[in-house]
Amino acid sequence: MSNPMYRVCVAGASGRMGQMLVDAVRHSGDCVLSGALDIAASPAIGQDAGAPSGQPTGVAITADLATGLAGSQFLIDFTRPEGTLAHLQECVKHGVNVVIGTTGFTEAQKAEIAEAAKRI
Repeated sequence: MSNPMYRVCVAGASGRMGQMLVDAVRHSGDCVLSGALDIAASPAIGQDAGAPSGQPTGVAITADLATGLAGSQFLIDFTRPEGTLAHLQECVKHGVNVVIGTTGFTEAQKAEIAEAAKRI
């Protein structure tokens, strides 16, 4: 019996932490990269998420949340509070689970995350 492959999208995929996460997903053995997100102004938009490490993933970095999350079971987000909260709302709509590594949330933002955690 084979292990299931978890479909994971990485937010901030072209950043330093994002690249570490893309590599971690790629090497995990039980996950597959299903999406890669970044801000619209990123020069990496349209590039393969594994290009910086020289290990193509077949997943292009996009700024479109719906495209990046399509087919994903999980989003790993180590971005900024405002980005994380926007991603969180979209994940709630689509039933995508979120792993948040972002820091710097206000108490009100933490409450918003806690509310979303009741649904995803």
